[in-house]
Amino acid sequence: MSKMSRDKGKRGERLWRDVLRAYGFVAERAGYKQAAFGGGGADVEDNSGLWWEVKFVEKLNVRQAYEQAAVAAAFDQPPAVAHKTSSKPWLVTMAGEDFLLILQKHKAAEVPPADAQQQSAGCAG
Repeated sequence: MSKMSRDKGKRGERLWRDVLRAYGFVAERAGYKQAAFGGGGADVEDNSGLWWEVKFVEKLNVRQAYEQAAVAAAFDQPPAVAHKTSSKPWLVTMAGEDFLLILQKHKAAEVPPADAQQQSAGCAG
């Protein structure tokens, strides 16, 4: 891998870290840890619970990138690939089951609308 490719990858990791931060996540580029501890870590670490593999390339084999993340991911962190090409928005690829589990947790955590709370309180007898 050329120095230019590595630099572009680092730039992509910083960009994704900044996107996560903009949405309120505590995120750090983990490249320094990968170098210090022999690689194998997530590209970006945050408090979302996901294992982030970041790709900033013009052509991407999405399946291969996902499989790379899945092999490296910690057992308790679903793998996700954040990928982008120049002048296009970020996309995220993850297993459908992991995505649905996240949606399920989100739905379970929703607070019902105020009028629904009042109706159920009125029926409590």
